[in-house]
Amino acid sequence: MQITPLLPRWIANALAAFLVVADAAAAAQPAQSPAPTLGQPSDTLSAAAVTIPRAQQFDFTSRTNAQKYRLMISTPASLEPGKRYPILYVLDAYWYFVPAALTVPASDADHLSSAIVVGIGYPTDEMDELLRRRTFDLTPPRVAGAETLVDVSTGGVDTFIRMLREEIKPFVQSRYPIDEKRQAIFGMSNGGLAALRILFRHPETFQTYIAGSPAIFQNNRAVLADEEAFSRKVRSGTVSLKLLITSAGNEQYRGSDPKLLADEPRFVDDASELATRLSSLNPERLKVVRTIFPEESHKSVSLATLSRALYYALQPTKTETP
Repeated sequence: MQITPLLPRWIANALAAFLVVADAAAAAQPAQSPAPTLGQPSDTLSAAAVTIPRAQQFDFTSRTNAQKYRLMISTPASLEPGKRYPILYVLDAYWYFVPAALTVPASDADHLSSAIVVGIGYPTDEMDELLRRRTFDLTPPRVAGAETLVDVSTGGVDTFIRMLREEIKPFVQSRYPIDEKRQAIFGMSNGGLAALRILFRHPETFQTYIAGSPAIFQNNRAVLADEEAFSRKVRSGTVSLKLLITSAGNEQYRGSDPKLLADEPRFVDDASELATRLSSLNPERLKVVRTIFPEESHKSVSLATLSRALYYALQPTKTETP
């Protein structure tokens, strides 16, 4: 017979108390759940590309400059027979097409008209290539002897504008029911600069222009060389346009390089001074709105700018029911 000595009472009581506390602590721990399988073993799942409802994509090689581009186009859910829709062209489609396409409602509501959205971009997801292409396409030619803040090739905007006017717009207008009296363009930074270039040189291309944080400083403020000729058209009453110019409150960036004073990125002051000059020309023919988003930077302000642009460009007309 094996004899097991009894535990002293105080040890037994202490052990019992410990076990009660341990059981309570274990009960308080969250239960461990197996990894979710979405209804089937994870090794049988396959990924698919995310799609945007009512959107199409067209890759093409431009006849103008032999470069490859990508158009992204979204439409309202139901295109009513005989109805013409306002259209918003969005530069830098890689960043701005999706939020624009998903924000514009499927039917007139919330103070926005149903609209067609056209994003203009490039058939690549490589960031270096995107930045290289858009920097060249959206900036004016360099003024002789001017310094530049960025060591990249610039100056292709006039060829880009020609492609937009002679290739992209005719293609879109041939396939979609466009209201030719309600066409708008949105651009941010260099895209805003390109929008100003179109405004000054080809104001009849659109009826509404949105220049978000326009990089007016680029290439010694070359874009302003056409301002006076445009101003004469406005004074004479030969144009009827809307212009929204925006900036972030924290994107002045002055004093970054004393050697580059001509190219200094005075985003806020440059935009404010331009808006002041243009707004006094002929307010009945050129309606200018100036907006500054406080406590935003050049990078953070993008979606706020796009949201304001959508509202500005797509407010329903008096004949539409919001």
